[in-house]
Amino acid sequence: MNGGRPQTVRDPDHVRQIVAETCFPSLPAAAGPGRVGLELETFPVRVAADGSPVERVLLSELAPLLDDSIHDTPLVPGGVRRGAGASPEWQLGGGRLTFEPGGQLEHSTAPHPSPSGALAELDGGAARLADALGPHGVVLASAGTDVWTRRPVPQQLAAPRYPAMAAYFDRRGPHGAMMMRDTCALQVNLDLGPPGEREERWLVANLVAPVACATFAASPVAGAVSARALIWQGVDPTRTGFPRALVDGSAADPVDQLTLAALGADVLLVRREGVGGWAAGRPGWTFADWLREGHPDHGAPTDDDLRYHLTTLFLEVRARGFMELRAVDALPAPLRAVPVTLLAGTLEDPRARAQVRHVLEPYRDRLPALWQRAATAGVGDPALCALAVEAWSFALDGASRLPRGHLPPGSLALAEAFLDRLTLRGRCPADELRAALADGAAYALAWAAQPLTTRTRL
Repeated sequence: MNGGRPQTVRDPDHVRQIVAETCFPSLPAAAGPGRVGLELETFPVRVAADGSPVERVLLSELAPLLDDSIHDTPLVPGGVRRGAGASPEWQLGGGRLTFEPGGQLEHSTAPHPSPSGALAELDGGAARLADALGPHGVVLASAGTDVWTRRPVPQQLAAPRYPAMAAYFDRRGPHGAMMMRDTCALQVNLDLGPPGEREERWLVANLVAPVACATFAASPVAGAVSARALIWQGVDPTRTGFPRALVDGSAADPVDQLTLAALGADVLLVRREGVGGWAAGRPGWTFADWLREGHPDHGAPTDDDLRYHLTTLFLEVRARGFMELRAVDALPAPLRAVPVTLLAGTLEDPRARAQVRHVLEPYRDRLPALWQRAATAGVGDPALCALAVEAWSFALDGASRLPRGHLPPGSLALAEAFLDRLTLRGRCPADELRAALADGAAYALAWAAQPLTTRTRL
């Protein structure tokens, strides 16, 4: 801001400065492993008396149930916001409970010093929500897409940016609406680390993303194991996947990579308070175009426009002052510690990080193709299976070297058992979910459902 007026973005160097300040800020380095946060999205599903899924529960019905439960369950009131098109929001434990446009419920934990704390908060929140919603015949189901009801749901968030966002995505095709309304992920947030490690952490996080997608795919459809990843691949290639400069090696500095990605990404939304509000961008009009040519109604982009534009880049690894790893489909409670353990072991242990980099960096220029193969075949692809087995073996060793108490009790054994049962056999959670679907929708829902109270257990 300059004298109370928004600062105009001047040139690409100015863009780089904002990217560095916003996405890769200089923060004091923590001693030992960094902080961990988790974001879990789930589908609220109404069940019949026999446990079979009936339909997705809409936000308009679910929000009052949560409001009521706040007063008579351990859920903590969080100043639920109403009016002005805002989405309902609650405090849940140390984190937040919010909605996605399709009514998916998202629990974002507070940042914790370790995976143990983040997973404990996530599991505690899931149990509280199950206890609150179970008596109303509602369960929260964890998978990458809704494989139970398969009925379209409307966009349910009324904040002005959501219709504008939907309008932009509609101009690109059907995948944007599918992403907004019918996908769920387990996002693992890890620290960027000290300046001397950031470049390697950022690179390895991107290199391991297709392997993580293949290993933890949990949204089966005909011909694919992760429908969620396939949907994201079709949404908008200018803002998803991997920074081009990382893939082709033309820039080593993560700030430079993301600066080039931001300039090359189409403008999703234009925001001006009091001057038309929110307006959808158009495919083919990039931030670099806006910077060079201006906008006929909104003028030159400001620092705030650029910062908002950065939040609309949905790369497989997002830099937000930390790394948001987005490759993992939403998983049910018994499996969630596995990707958290393996990703923490990969990125927090220097030896494992270097070993995984050695294994995966030869495939750097093939990251987009590997991501597509991960979504379709998963670790059923022999090459991806071999990469997963080797990378995760180093990750397990790295996780074992993390400080005592950093990981939940039994998580190493759980991860090892997961790899033995599934990954080594070329299988992923989608294969288990597909088998459950073959037995019936109720079995598939039970596979994915959050813990249920005794009186409502299927």
